[in-house]
Amino acid sequence: MMLILAFMLLCLLFFLPFAAGIRELKRKQDDAPLFINMDYCKNPRYFAVSFRNLLIKSINGRSEGLHALQLSKRETVQIANSAKHTDGAVLENVLYIINDLSSGEDVVFEKEVYVRGNAHIGAGNHLQALACDGDIHLLRGTRFFRWLDAEGGIQVDEECDLGVSATCAGKLDLAPRCSFIRLYGFPVSTCRGSIAGKEDCLAGTGDIAVFESESTERNISKLDPYSIKHCSIITNTTLTIGDHSIIGGHVKSHKKLIIGASVTILGNLFAEGDIEIGLQSRVLGTVFSQGCITLKQGAIIGTRDRIKSVIGKKGIFLDNGVRVYGYVATEGKGAAL
Repeated sequence: MMLILAFMLLCLLFFLPFAAGIRELKRKQDDAPLFINMDYCKNPRYFAVSFRNLLIKSINGRSEGLHALQLSKRETVQIANSAKHTDGAVLENVLYIINDLSSGEDVVFEKEVYVRGNAHIGAGNHLQALACDGDIHLLRGTRFFRWLDAEGGIQVDEECDLGVSATCAGKLDLAPRCSFIRLYGFPVSTCRGSIAGKEDCLAGTGDIAVFESESTERNISKLDPYSIKHCSIITNTTLTIGDHSIIGGHVKSHKKLIIGASVTILGNLFAEGDIEIGLQSRVLGTVFSQGCITLKQGAIIGTRDRIKSVIGKKGIFLDNGVRVYGYVATEGKGAAL
């Protein structure tokens, strides 16, 4: 008898570590989805703010000219009232410009630049980092190796490379064929031509807020056009949402999400696969994909009073007329088409 009890105890001790996993396998997948605070954010402009503060503290009222100052390491800092650099110039020092900066074509800035006014960067320039208290305008083909930040807005012309991070307190406007990794603006925009003047309103959706619900529908693969769902949706398959549909909650797929034209979604979008958001569609929450995210013409993410995110691990592609109120980030390729 003792031998049997000892054997049973041994079996129990052996299987006990696997009990939680076995129980999870027997339950329906995502029966109670993990809560993620989609409104949490850190300051996207942290590095630019830190650089400004460090440089201002180090300068400490010094006059124009060259100064050897201790920043993160010993650096030569050039202080100038304003600066206008000719084509092909190479600037070797950290620059502190009290007013405006203007550069010609193919200028190379080998160190960081801080401009207290506005910055007009010529075509084909190469920069490490740029902090600006006013507005920044980048002409065609400008390339950043690290970051840029503006207290105002940033206008980016065609074929620019924005480095690791481009952030601003105002509007960040991207022209076609620009590349990026992380963006922050209010909004990040690719609006050009007649699209730029259109209002980003929720026209035609009525009192949509009343549709919000804690209920959930599962394993739907397709919604017909003009569908209205007063709930969230969780599915293990690829989900296609037809044109002009309204979803009053969150949408999560373990595969792809394909959103049609003129769709409105009140909550967040999450997919293990790619996400495609159709023409003139609107998502009020955050959009997250383990794959790629494509925002087609006129798509809008977030609102003027909410900071939201578009995060695509493998890539993000923005068509013309897109607005994102907050963050855009990828570990792969980011491009304005």
